[in-house]
Amino acid sequence: MTDLRRENLAWPDEKRVYLTLDYECDYGTALSENTYYALSHTDELVTLLENHEIPLTCFVQTEVLDERPDEVETLRNSDTLVNFHPHSHTHAPREEISIEDEIELSTARYRTFFETDPSGYRFPNGNVREPDYRLLADYGYKFDASVFPSWRPGHFNNTRAETRPVYLPEYDIVELPFTVFSKALRIPTALSYCQLIGRPYTELLKRRGPSSVVLNIHMHDLVTPPSYDDLSPLYRRIYDRNPSGFDTLRHLVEGLLQRGYAFSTLNRLHTEIV
Repeated sequence: MTDLRRENLAWPDEKRVYLTLDYECDYGTALSENTYYALSHTDELVTLLENHEIPLTCFVQTEVLDERPDEVETLRNSDTLVNFHPHSHTHAPREEISIEDEIELSTARYRTFFETDPSGYRFPNGNVREPDYRLLADYGYKFDASVFPSWRPGHFNNTRAETRPVYLPEYDIVELPFTVFSKALRIPTALSYCQLIGRPYTELLKRRGPSSVVLNIHMHDLVTPPSYDDLSPLYRRIYDRNPSGFDTLRHLVEGLLQRGYAFSTLNRLHTEIV
């Protein structure tokens, strides 16, 4: 993404964690048929959030609003702040869909369910492209939160992407990227990478992480759905993790709190830096 004019913004000076949840079908685009078993553990996530008074930025695959509305209400009715935003519609691979139709359907369904306008959007697999920002602007979005400034084979190579928030003046949109450990070590600060790499990365992130951490999670990071058996051999190896995902998240959250991090939302971040 090189053609758009970009103005680099700064992360806040204070230590902040922005916990974001991709609330979607099990394993995202890794399965040919959507299942939603992991969402049945939403109440456990709410308990963890409430116990530690942690706010959440939740990007909802809008198909979930039809398939699991009660679980969405469990999040919405929690005693901690949850900011909801659309996260695609069907969560199908990009090459199989119309991006404009996807944004239109996601936005319309969101407005019907939540009776308000969304301000942020997230594309599956971090796959946002320059023309997408014009579409987001047309539908009234203020920020996108899709870019991984790192590398994932077969999906993206953003190793030259900015690791800070970026303002796109042509569309009046801010890109709030996923954070990485550092510019030199561009490993995303996501629970899935903590589980994939193991305890050494979790401890490194907890003890020496960046001052601003966008900590991303999925429900299938926290529990192992039965649809694990339907994954390809490659994805089974990737997702063959420690089954105690909630314990890993709790351990990481408590370590960050002990180091003096405060938890906030991407909505608040957007208002602070623009």
